[in-house]
Order: sequence, then C-alpha cells, then structure tokens
Amino acid sequence: MEQLEIQKLNGIQVVDSRIIAKGLNIKHRNLIETINKYQKQLEQLGLLPFETEAVKNEGARGTKYLSFYYLNELQCNFVVTLSRNTEEVVDFKLSLVIAFDNAKKEVKLLEEVINESENYLEKKRLYYQKQGYSDAWIEKRLKSIEVRDELEGIWRKRGINSTQQYAVLTSIISKGAFGITPKQHSELKGLKKQSLRDNMTRLELAFMILAEEATAEFTEARDAQTYQDMKECATDGGNIAGNARLELETQTGRKVVSTLNFLPENRSSYQIPKNTK
Repeated sequence: MEQLEIQKLNGIQVVDSRIIAKGLNIKHRNLIETINKYQKQLEQLGLLPFETEAVKNEGARGTKYLSFYYLNELQCNFVVTLSRNTEEVVDFKLSLVIAFDNAKKEVKLLEEVINESENYLEKKRLYYQKQGYSDAWIEKRLKSIEVRDELEGIWRKRGINSTQQYAVLTSIISKGAFGITPKQHSELKGLKKQSLRDNMTRLELAFMILAEEATAEFTEARDAQTYQDMKECATDGGNIAGNARLELETQTGRKVVSTLNFLPENRSSYQIPKNTK
C-alpha cells in the first residue's frame, strides 16, 4: 500500500485533491466537479483552500492553469464516501485513515517532546530517541544542527537573510561535498518532503558537518561580506569535504552517498550496509 502524503497548511493536516483523485482512480477534473457540487457541505467541515498551478504540457501551445484543493481529514472522509466501494477505493480509504492517524501520532510525539524539555537540542534528542534512531546517530545529528546554526548566525551577521539565499548557499555546499544537490540527494533516498538530514547516514552527516564547518571558517577568515563572497566560501567549504569524501571512497572502495533513509517502513532495519560499492 502506497504511503499517502499528509501536508500541513496553516496548522491543519490536509491532502491535495490530486492525490485523492489518483487514489480513487478518477480524473481530477471529475473530483473537482464533486467538490464544487458539495462545496457548502464541505465548508461546514472547515475551510476549503485551493491553489492554481501553471501546467505546460510537452508539445502543447500556451500554458494551462490547474486548480486543486486541500482537504482536511473530515472533508476527505466525506468526499470518499461519495465514491463507489470498489476494491481499489476501499484500499485507498484505508490508506487515508492510516495516513491521518500517523500524522496525528507525529504531532502527539512532538508535543510530548516539547513538554518534556525546554532546551532545543534536548528536545531534538528526545524526538530522535522516540523515533528509534541510535544514540551514535543522534549525537552526530545534534552536532550537525549545532554547526548549521552557527553557520547561519555567521551568514545573518553579514546580511544573508532570505530563505532563497540560504537554499542557494546550502545547495552549493552540498554539491561540493557530495557531488549532487540536496534535491538530487533527496530523490536518491526516495524522499518527498521529509527532512534530508534526518535521513542521512552518520557518514553523510559527518561530511556535511565538515563542509559547513569549513564554510564558516572560510567566511570568517576572509571576512566575507557580499553574497558573492559567501557563495565562493560555500564552494570552497563544500570542496574541502568533497575532496575528503573522494579520498575515503578511493581508500575504502565504498560510496559515502547512500540510498538509505529512515522512513517509517525502514526504521527497524536502518543500518549502514557492509558494502555500498
């Protein structure tokens, strides 16, 4: 059974109408017609936010605009009850119930962690322990959080404030360290919107720490001030880790970048393989 993606929108757990249409094995436009038909009833169960996305099909002229809705749990349940209970639809309804239940458990887990500790890193430690990560992995992950926070502090002091700038600098560092961008790294691990760093191996985390430590060192040593200066420091910091990674791979015959992830279905067997050639 394919795991459904539950999103958070303004603090509410929702599902994209396109995912619902796929699960019910109907055309999205038919589902939109149903949503529009029962809009008043659906709005009694909560807000009915929607977005419009530009879609350009290969070979087609111009750009089409696709509207889709975000439905909360009650709205999803109402919509799927309007569908005939084929075997495929029943399976989807079950996966929908499980997905919302897992999302609720995740929220409850976070609340427990927050209530148990006031210290940010201790909150993260408790969170990872409850998720089932090993103590050795947790220590490495907490170190990576500390190093990243310090680097972002250095950037902020030098005028780097936008999320886009952070994303570009991080992509440069990652490309230098691993030879691929964060997006490519996430795709390799089969991630969608899950945290890449929460799904890195200890070795991947170690090289990310080295890359960001080196970037911070270059930034301060050169007293970098402009965005272009920061990008050059990010390039050099990433390359420090990248060169070390290549040396290790040459010496061991094993790749550092791994397809391993810590998604729920893999948590009981999460370990570094003996050979990743």
